[in-house]
Amino acid sequence: GALAFPMFILHGPIGQMFYKKVIAKKLWGQAMPRSFFPVYLLICLLGSHIVNEGFVKSKRVAAFSGRLAIALAARTDGMLHDDES
Repeated sequence: GALAFPMFILHGPIGQMFYKKVIAKKLWGQAMPRSFFPVYLLICLLGSHIVNEGFVKSKRVAAFSGRLAIALAARTDGMLHDDES
């Protein structure tokens, strides 16, 4: 469950590097064959683990997110009502 959010964010850009014809052709000369798919999954899993451990679980990121949420909440008057100031 912990890797679901990082996997959701990363699988698209990583997949484009290997399977989108225009990008893959420039990087590798061709789109990767279906047999490469397990390697792609492993790359996504490893990337998701790194992002989860280094970013999602980061106390600095959590503190920044908390401060940002407080700052944004202070500038609104309830749900979706921005202050005029």
